[in-house]
Amino acid sequence: MQRQYRLTNQRSFDYIYKHGKCVSDDLFTLVYLEGKYPLYKVGFVVAKKVGKAVVRNKVRRRMREAFRLLEVKEFHSYIIVAHSIASEATYLCIKESIKTLFEKAGMLK
Repeated sequence: MQRQYRLTNQRSFDYIYKHGKCVSDDLFTLVYLEGKYPLYKVGFVVAKKVGKAVVRNKVRRRMREAFRLLEVKEFHSYIIVAHSIASEATYLCIKESIKTLFEKAGMLK
């Protein structure tokens, strides 16, 4: 994912957590907020509860790829938070879960 689409600093994450809206299911939580920039911004959060570094990175890579295939609305910021059970999920489950979350939130084009 290109740098221009990433959420990078902690202040951005904190602001979106505080002012954003949430949608969640068994595997993930989606926090989203309308922004003022013409691009979308996205951040992926995988806590240490999910597993060791290899497992967390695997879940993060799968989350990024599932997100990359979606066509989401611009002018928004998104944070996708993985729950601890996400380490046991297959890629297809992760992909469907993320797509369902964005459909629930009405954030797909």
